[in-house]
Amino acid sequence: MDRLTSAMGASSLSGPLAVTRPGFGNEGRKFPVYVNAFEVSPSEINVYHYDVKILPDKPTTPPRLNRQLWQHMDEVMDVFGGVAVAYDGRAMAYSPRRLPADEGKWEINLPEEDGSQYSKGRVFTVLIKFTRTIDLSRLGVFIKGDANTIPDASDIQSATQALNILVAHGPSLLYPNRASAFFLPPENQNVAMIAKGLEMWRGFYTSLRAGPGKLFLNMDIASQPMYQSGDLPVVMLEFLRATTRGLGFDDIAADKIPARAYIELDRFVRNLKITLKAKGPDGIEPVRKIKCIERISAASAKFSLEDGSSTSVESYFKQNYNITLQRPDFPCARVSKVALWPIELCDVQAGQKYSRKLDPIQTAEAIKLTTVGPRDRVPMIKHGLARIQPDVSQISPTNNGSALEQWGIRLEKEPMVVTARELQAPAINYKDRAVHPRDGVWDMRGNSFHTPAKIERWLVLVFDSDRFFRVEEAQNSVMGLVRGCQETGIVVADRRPPIHYVPRGCDISSFILQKGSELVQTQGGPPQLLVCYLPRKPCDEYAVIKRFGDVEKGVATQCLFINKAKKGNPQYYGNLALKINVKLRGINSVLDPRGLGPIAEMPTMVLGADVTHPSPGSLAPSISAVVGSMDSKATLYGTAIRVQSSRIEIIAHLGEMVGQLIKQFEEKLKVRPKRLIFFRDGISEGQFTATLAPAVKTEVEAIRSACEKIDPNYKPMLTYVVCGKRHHMSFFPRNEADADRRNFNVKAGTTIDTDITSPFQFDWYCQSHASLLGTGRSAHYTILVDDSHFSADTMQQLVFSLCFTYARCTRSVSYVTPAYYCDRVCTRAQLILKRDDDDSTTVISSHSGASEENIRKQHLSEYTSRLRNIHQNHSESLFFL
Repeated sequence: MDRLTSAMGASSLSGPLAVTRPGFGNEGRKFPVYVNAFEVSPSEINVYHYDVKILPDKPTTPPRLNRQLWQHMDEVMDVFGGVAVAYDGRAMAYSPRRLPADEGKWEINLPEEDGSQYSKGRVFTVLIKFTRTIDLSRLGVFIKGDANTIPDASDIQSATQALNILVAHGPSLLYPNRASAFFLPPENQNVAMIAKGLEMWRGFYTSLRAGPGKLFLNMDIASQPMYQSGDLPVVMLEFLRATTRGLGFDDIAADKIPARAYIELDRFVRNLKITLKAKGPDGIEPVRKIKCIERISAASAKFSLEDGSSTSVESYFKQNYNITLQRPDFPCARVSKVALWPIELCDVQAGQKYSRKLDPIQTAEAIKLTTVGPRDRVPMIKHGLARIQPDVSQISPTNNGSALEQWGIRLEKEPMVVTARELQAPAINYKDRAVHPRDGVWDMRGNSFHTPAKIERWLVLVFDSDRFFRVEEAQNSVMGLVRGCQETGIVVADRRPPIHYVPRGCDISSFILQKGSELVQTQGGPPQLLVCYLPRKPCDEYAVIKRFGDVEKGVATQCLFINKAKKGNPQYYGNLALKINVKLRGINSVLDPRGLGPIAEMPTMVLGADVTHPSPGSLAPSISAVVGSMDSKATLYGTAIRVQSSRIEIIAHLGEMVGQLIKQFEEKLKVRPKRLIFFRDGISEGQFTATLAPAVKTEVEAIRSACEKIDPNYKPMLTYVVCGKRHHMSFFPRNEADADRRNFNVKAGTTIDTDITSPFQFDWYCQSHASLLGTGRSAHYTILVDDSHFSADTMQQLVFSLCFTYARCTRSVSYVTPAYYCDRVCTRAQLILKRDDDDSTTVISSHSGASEENIRKQHLSEYTSRLRNIHQNHSESLFFL
C-alpha cells in the first residue's frame, strides 16, 4: 500500500490529487463475504484504437442501428476476418490485432429489419481510421503500484475503456441494452407484465474496475421496462384497462374508445415497431413503425387504388392477402402517409425500451418483480456471466477463438471472496437510559424522547367528507395520536381538540387562518401544529399545506392519509410521534458521546449537500440544498435552499449557503465550527477520479472562500466526502452465522475497504442498515479532501454511527443522515416551489436551441422569485421529515 501511495504521489496525473488512503481499517469483527465481482487476469497485449464514422451522420444514427451495421460488416461481409473487434455503438472500436489497413471505407445497403432489401433507403458509408495503440499491460502495472514505471492517467482510462467495450460488445449485438447493461426476454411474459401495457425485462450490468492488486468485473442484476410484445390489440387493451377496469375487446372498437383515451393511447404506441402478420409477394412479413392510431375502423377506412377505384382496408386485405378480418370494427394503425394496417394483424416487436417515468402503480409492480434476495442473486449473476461474450465462431465465418481469448483476458467463473468487518453500533441515548441496537434496529418502547416537545395548541383538519371519514373515526384516530405522543414523553395540553372538516373547493390557506384566529381567541395563541387528514396519496392539498406551514406561517404540519389512519395501531402513531417531535424542535434521541468520535473533540459542523434535477423533458431549474448540524450532537439541522440553472451538477451558490449555516451555528452556539465534515450526495464516480475534478475543486474552493468572507483568518479544517448510492457492488455472507437471520443479507455495519475499493483513494463500502426487501445495498464513501488527516477507523466508525441519527425511525438508515436529510430537503423544495400552472412536461425537442435557452432562463427567473426562505420558526427543526 505504501508503494502504491508513493507511486500515485509521483504520477503524472494532472491537477491536485485527491487524498490517498491513510491505511486500512482494523476495527470490527472480520468475516468473509462473496461480492458480485469476478477477478480478471490482466492482459499483456497491445490493442488498437480505431475511430468509426457512419454516414449520413445527420441526424445522428442511434447506437442500435450502428451495431446492426457493424454486425452486418462482421457476419455478412467478414470485414475483420474473425478478429474480435469491439465496438461501442458510436465512434470507437478496439481490435486485439492491427487490421490489414489503417483506413477503410465500406458502402453498405443494410437490409430492412424484416429482411427486405432495397437499392435505396438504408444505405450507409462506414469509415474506419486507426488512431493509436493502447498497451493493456500498463493496467497491470497500475494495480500493482510499481513505483518504477508509473502509467499515465490517460493510459489507464483508455485501457479500462477498451476492456469495458469488449465486455459489453457481444451482449449489445444480441440483446436490447442501455449504457452498461443488457436485458434478456422474460421466460414467462405473463409473470413479467406490469400495468399499462408494459413488461419488465431483467438483465445484467457490467463494469470492469481496478482494485488494490487486481482487476475485477463488477456484475449486477439490472432491469428495464419494455413495451409488452405480442398482439397490438392486447397491448392497447392492457393500457386502457389501467384507467377503466373491466374493459373487453368490444371496448376497443374504433367508435367505442373515448376521445381522451384515443389521445393517450396514440401517445403510448407512437413509434412502436410492429410486424404485419401477412406475408407480401417476397414471403416476408413487413416491419414498420406506428405513426399514429387512426380513429376509424378497418371496415370504414377507405383509400384509392392505382386504377382510381377505392376500397376499404378490410376489403383490401381480403382481396390481396385472402385474410378475413375477425374484428373489422377495430381501428387502424397508420405506418406511412398512405398505408393503414388493421391492428388485429399487428404484432408489437419484443425488446422495445420504455423510456418514460413509471407511474406509482407501475413502479410498485416493477419493484415486486425485480426484488431479488441474496440467496438467489449470486446464481442469477453467474448465469448472466455466461452471456458476457459469445464465441466469435458462432457469429463470424472465421474461427479465431472467443473474444476474451483473443484479447488475452481470463475471467474467473466464481465470485470473489473478500474480508469484511462488522462495526459496532453506537448506543442510543433517550431521556433516562440508553438502548443498544441489534442488527441496525432498536426498540424505544418504554422510553421517553431525549428532549420531548410540548403541544399546547393544535388544529385538526380533515380534507374529506364526513361520509367517508366519520367524526367518530376521526376522534378515534386523534386519540390514538395523542396516546402515541404521550407514550414518548410529548406533553399534549389539549387531548380532544376540535375537528374541522375543510369545505371542498375552499381557499385552504384562508380556512386555516380563520380557524387559527379562532384558536387565538379561545386559547390565547396560534396553533403550533396542524394535523391534516388527507383522502389519498398524492393529492393537491398536500403541497398547499406544506407551503403554508414551511414558508408562510412557520407552523409544524403533519399529514395523515385517511385509509392508514382508519387502521392505525400504536406502532403507526408512535412513528408519527417521531416526526412530530422533531418538527416542534424536540430531540428524539442522541448518540452516546463515544459514538460521536471527532465531533465531540471540538466544535464541528456536519453538512450534507445535494442537487436535484427536474424530470426528463422539463425545462424547470434544478434545486440545490445544504443542511448543517446546529448542536454538538449532530441532531438539530439548519437548511439552505437555492434555485440554479437546470441540470448543472455543481452547487452554484454553495459558498453563500455554507456561509449562512456557519453564521447560524455561531449565533446559536457562540462559537464557529473548527471542523467541517461535508457529505456530498449526487456525484457519480465518473465525476471524480484520482484528481480533484473541476466540479469538486470548485465546490471545495467555494467552501473555503465562504469561510474567508466571514473572517480572513477563519480556516476550519475541511473533510469533503462523496456519498455514493447508485453503485452496483453487493455483498453476500459466505457463512450463515454471519447473515441477518431474517433474509440472509449481511448485517448492518458490514464495512469493506480492501480488494474491491480504489487502488489509491480513501474509500470504503458500508452497509449500515438492516435490509427489508431483496438484497441490501451499501453506500460507497470516498474522501477527496481531509485537512484533519482522519484514520480509516475513525471515519468509518463515524459514518456508521451517523446512520443511527435519522430522526423519523428507530433503525439505522442506508447512508449517512446529513446526506439523507439533504435529499429530503430537495424533495420538499420542489414541492414548495412547484405551481399548478408549471409546464413540467415541456418537451425539449419541440423548441429551437434559442427558444429553449430563453425558456430555461424564464423558468429560472420565475422559480427564483418564488423562492422564499424557510420560515424562521423552522431554522433548527426537521420540518422536511
